[in-house]
Amino acid sequence: MSKVTINGEVFDWDRSRRPMSEALAIEHALKCNFAQWETDLEAGSARAMCGFIWLVWRRDGRDIPLDDILSGKVEIDLAAFDIEPDEGAADPTSLTPAASSTTGGGISASSPRSSTSARGRSGSSSGTSSKS
Repeated sequence: MSKVTINGEVFDWDRSRRPMSEALAIEHALKCNFAQWETDLEAGSARAMCGFIWLVWRRDGRDIPLDDILSGKVEIDLAAFDIEPDEGAADPTSLTPAASSTTGGGISASSPRSSTSARGRSGSSSGTSSKS
C-alpha cells in the first residue's frame, strides 16, 4: 500500500485495487476513456492528476466534486502533494499492477515528479498549471 499525501494529509492507496466503478467514474467525469486518462497521468497531465486525487478522496469516503478540484474551488497545493512507494515497488506513483510480484506501472516518473519526494515539489513545468 502506497501513501498519498494531499494538502499535507496522508491517505493509503492500494494500487492493486482497480474497480470498474472507478474507471467508469473517471470516464464520465473527465470525458475521456480510462486508458487515455492513464496515458495522460503517465505524461504528467495536471487534469489527469486531479482525477487521481479525486479517486484517492473517493476511496476515503469524501464526496468532493471533480469539477471543484478542476476549477480550483477546492485548492490542491502541489507543494503538499506526494506519493510514497510500497516497500519494494519499482514505481511509487503507479496505479496499475506490474508483471512482477510487486505492483508498478500506471503513473510514471515521466511527469515532473522524478523521485518519491519530488512529486509536486519540483514539478513546476506542467504540474503547477492545474488551474486552467
